[in-house]
Amino acid sequence: MTATPKGHRSRAGGRFAEEATPPAKPVLVYLPEPLLQRLDAYGRQNGTGRGRSITNLLEDLLPPPTPLAPPPRAQKDLVRLELVKRSNPLYQQFRSRHYIPDHGLVGQQLQYLVFYRGEVVGVIGGASAVFTSQARDEYWGFAENRATKTRQLNSVINNNIFRLEYPAANLATIVIAKWRKQIQRDWEELYGVVVAGFETFVVEERLWNGKTRNGACYRADNWELLGITKGYGDRNVRGREHKNKILKAKKLIYCRRIKGRDLCTSYTTSWNDPERQKELNQKRLEMFSDPLDLLLETVRQDSGVTD
Repeated sequence: MTATPKGHRSRAGGRFAEEATPPAKPVLVYLPEPLLQRLDAYGRQNGTGRGRSITNLLEDLLPPPTPLAPPPRAQKDLVRLELVKRSNPLYQQFRSRHYIPDHGLVGQQLQYLVFYRGEVVGVIGGASAVFTSQARDEYWGFAENRATKTRQLNSVINNNIFRLEYPAANLATIVIAKWRKQIQRDWEELYGVVVAGFETFVVEERLWNGKTRNGACYRADNWELLGITKGYGDRNVRGREHKNKILKAKKLIYCRRIKGRDLCTSYTTSWNDPERQKELNQKRLEMFSDPLDLLLETVRQDSGVTD
């Protein structure tokens, strides 16, 4: 019963410009027949459909909410990241609310809980780089030879997930900067490969609150906007048919290099290597926090208790 305004996104002077009217958010409502008849009568008089009629009537009845005072600007020393498994309940909770559905991960990956003021406020993670993206490939100068390119890709971490649910100004950029440094250390310790930089892909769209998702937090952290992907057709990267609108959507491509780091030229994969897999699993056990210790630490910070 709602309609998304056409042309809701525009650019001004090469930058994204926000408009006053945000896109509509669908709501399922069940109404009794007599009320529907009255609603349709109102619509005929005013030239509006049911959705617009309800919006007009509610706008006349409901006063606008009192805006909440924004929280103070984020502080770097109050942010910390905790390495967790993808099965962690808190991670799964935040991951389920991300705009890109969770279909699992293939290859290398490390995921983190984001803490601010001792409270979990989001998740951020890194995974193996995507295999093909023309603008990204040109940026890194990947080899055309498939085997060489596969080794080089191990040097680039894909920021596969970033979900933040705390509105403090500049917090997203602080988290990204902290994540880059921490995952670089963790990635090199676990996988034994030197990290040369990062990539991420952002679906640009107008949000229900009137803001635009366009990767501003990455630009603030000095990532480079390389271009826009072509998007998938009706088949994903593995050639399987799908109907996922997010996969079909074109995405903004962002990358950031680490100064003085070269692409990987050799890497020992753990595929079909039981000893290598055993070694990685042991390292993971040593690196990951115990779930109970993580819970107790969170409770202590929330209550202000220290050892």
